[in-house]
Amino acid sequence: MKTQNTDWIFLFKHWFFTLLLGPIISQLLMYITVLHPNKIVGLLEVFPIALIFSLFFSIPTYLLYAFFYYYFSKKDLPLLFTKCILILIAVTGIFITSSLMRGFMWFDIALSYSVSSILTGLFFKLNFKSKEENVK
Repeated sequence: MKTQNTDWIFLFKHWFFTLLLGPIISQLLMYITVLHPNKIVGLLEVFPIALIFSLFFSIPTYLLYAFFYYYFSKKDLPLLFTKCILILIAVTGIFITSSLMRGFMWFDIALSYSVSSILTGLFFKLNFKSKEENVK
């Protein structure tokens, strides 16, 4: 009988690097779209605050993500399909959370964290370790 051992490292790498790259991508988008660079807040000034708030607001999304991650680890599905569904869950959660916060920059924030989530999700290798068990 084939059983899957869940390797949680992809989930944590995806979550951690999405949170790290989100503010950086957001700042780059601000440099590209805003015409007056003096109106842009420096990344080093807001990065620790953005990281803390991002961690806090991402918990519900990644709890749901972890549920589906565990569910998919027990199924025999193609890894590319599983990876796409997990990235879609993360991006949907990012947009829902950002839209609930409202504000005039919610779409820019959602876009930057979504790009970050897609890039990190595609970069890291999804690997559900499998082992063969002999049942007598």
